[in-house]
Amino acid sequence: MSDEPILAALVYATGEGATVGFLADAAQAAGLRVAGMIQHDDRRPDRRRCDMTLVDLASGRRIALSEDRGKDTRGCRMSYAALEEAAGLALAALESAELPDLLILSKFGKREIEGHGFRQVVERAVELGVPLLVGVTSDHVEGFRDFGGGYERVFETPAEVEAMIADLATAKRRAVA
Repeated sequence: MSDEPILAALVYATGEGATVGFLADAAQAAGLRVAGMIQHDDRRPDRRRCDMTLVDLASGRRIALSEDRGKDTRGCRMSYAALEEAAGLALAALESAELPDLLILSKFGKREIEGHGFRQVVERAVELGVPLLVGVTSDHVEGFRDFGGGYERVFETPAEVEAMIADLATAKRRAVA
């Protein structure tokens, strides 16, 4: 694979929910070892907002990200402790004996821009040269670009990311041959 780390983001509209999860399947189908955290939003008929769950791609472990604060809650319901637990699992995948070919994180948002959440995981992936794909809302694209410092790539469509995945898979096959 390339010596230059790939720091890539797929932009999605605020309120749509993270959209990179389906790309983990595409990367695995292409023969890539994938690690990271994917967010699943589960609607509940008795709640105004969905329940958020993070799924560790390496182990399948599920972490409840939402705190249940009642059916009429309007503010942030994210459990920062759960987010940090998930970040720890993703970081552990980067410290394993066999590095992933691609690290996928559903979101690079406000917490990461502020230096929390998955920020340390993203930084470690870059240090190790592990290509990284994150979802980023249109509201946080500039924060992601500031973080990337010119080394980031921002994609507007899933097809662009699928092409990146195909390039990674081709590079992996060449490295193995």
